[in-house]
Amino acid sequence: MTELSPILTIYLPSLAIIFSIYLGIQQLKARRSRAIWQEESEAGLTEPASLHPVIDPNRCMGCGSCVTACPEQANHPVLGLIEGKAQLIAPTNCIGHGACKTACPFDAITLVFGTERRGVDIPVLQSNFETSMPNIFIAGELGGMGLIKNAVEQGVKALEALHASLDRKRTHAVDVVII
Repeated sequence: MTELSPILTIYLPSLAIIFSIYLGIQQLKARRSRAIWQEESEAGLTEPASLHPVIDPNRCMGCGSCVTACPEQANHPVLGLIEGKAQLIAPTNCIGHGACKTACPFDAITLVFGTERRGVDIPVLQSNFETSMPNIFIAGELGGMGLIKNAVEQGVKALEALHASLDRKRTHAVDVVII
């Protein structure tokens, strides 16, 4: 026991100090997040513009990986931890990257369009991005995914589907409009 005594007297207080500093930083971040959320709520900025995360508080363990993963966090706050759970603290700043969902190790995030108060009209698309009207394909903003990266990927898939559906004996040109 006497051999452990110097170790405990040196390392235990050091660990307690480090843990106290960590908790203090986490509380400071939570206060900032709560203040931003309150400010946004008072300003009426509670409705996200498009695709956004809905966080299940029962599954969220408050690890903050979604907050760290959000590429918009560098420019302005979007997500924060309040009372140990992730929350969309500035909904209008969310532009729907979806990196938060990918980063969440607890599968607590679902990406959705619109809200209960403000729905979103999005056309019904097949897996190849064809609409209910034959040979009309939609990708990107019109389909609800406004990010350029997503729009390009969807556009390529739509063109591949269109190309595969064409009659090989066709002699006339096909019109394709990219906006």
